[in-house]
Amino acid sequence: MINEHRENVKPELLLHVGLLIALAFTAPACASGKKTGKHLFILSGQSNMTGAVRDAFSDRVHERFGKENAVVVMRMKSGRGIRFWVADYRQPRGRGLTNKKKKSNGQEYKPLIEAVLAAEKDQSFDTVGFIWMQGESDANNRLSEVYEESFVKLVRHLKKDLGRDDLYFVIGRINDYARNRPDNEHWRRVRDTQVKLGQTRGNAWLDTDDLNGGDAKQPDGGIHFPREGAVILGQRFADQALKLIDEHERRTDLIRSHKESH
Repeated sequence: MINEHRENVKPELLLHVGLLIALAFTAPACASGKKTGKHLFILSGQSNMTGAVRDAFSDRVHERFGKENAVVVMRMKSGRGIRFWVADYRQPRGRGLTNKKKKSNGQEYKPLIEAVLAAEKDQSFDTVGFIWMQGESDANNRLSEVYEESFVKLVRHLKKDLGRDDLYFVIGRINDYARNRPDNEHWRRVRDTQVKLGQTRGNAWLDTDDLNGGDAKQPDGGIHFPREGAVILGQRFADQALKLIDEHERRTDLIRSHKESH
């Protein structure tokens, strides 16, 4: 019966339903729904989210949209696990935190969101993107079990506090520094988790394995990116964000055209 019913559905009705579904993923947050030509980019993470990454990223998006239309905000902190951005962080089973350390959960999120809100001022943005380079600390401290859950919470908090259900993210996969270490299980799991997250609809992930150098002593490279690697990373982040914005705008234009024709 179900198959027979679907075969009798008119093609134009299926198209309409498909566009409504797309609208749920792409509807602009501003009340008017009008394009402003402005885009907001939020960069955050730990030590590999450097000033060189920010500057290279900014150059790319400013070249595309103009400095006045591309607002870039960065807040990073070296040596921090993802829990420092997530107040409701859940420690993995069998791993405890002292009450003093629990108080530091989420301490990096407050200054991040305050910086973003200050940069927004009274502006309205067509898109808001979250650019994330972090995870080395969680891998080294064997906290990979709850990384996915924690990142999902972080994105959920950003969407709520910014009023942007359409916020997208680009996540940089931590490099292959620990590939040949015998205790690399958590490093591998964080990498796999970041790819999984980046493959969700409307988002993306980046490979960074070729950006951390390498020599005879460290064939897989170091944990940190040299300056030239950081510059390329910033450019890659920007290029991927621009690609997602283009896809978003194509869908939005299609929906608008469809609505105007009915």
